[in-house]
Amino acid sequence: MIGRTAKTVLRGSRQKVRPPRKVCPLCFEADHIGGRNHIPHITVDECQLHHAWLTEERLAAGAEMRKQRHTIKVVEMALRSLAVTGHAIALAIEKLSEALEFCAEKLKRFYETQLRPAKRKRARRQHGR
Repeated sequence: MIGRTAKTVLRGSRQKVRPPRKVCPLCFEADHIGGRNHIPHITVDECQLHHAWLTEERLAAGAEMRKQRHTIKVVEMALRSLAVTGHAIALAIEKLSEALEFCAEKLKRFYETQLRPAKRKRARRQHGR
């Protein structure tokens, strides 16, 4: 039987060999973010690419997807899975925030270089200067 570290290494090497998949707006599927065998009624729609990526991340974090015998293990696996989902959401929000900052800076520069000077010129013409 292969240990968890070896499985993680194998998953990593398979990911490197696989060609990158393009995201299609029609490929959304339900992702059991707490694990199908642990919290079956909580799902989020994700594209197949991110579903596969999150599943790999959950497995690497030690979240077993198999049904567990003991309630404590069910809760542990669900928490590990939800933690990975939380990290992914935080990463997405961070990227979105950076993109919004970038857009705000571009708008500021446009305003300062294009609109503000044009506004001043019009004001000078109106006052006869």
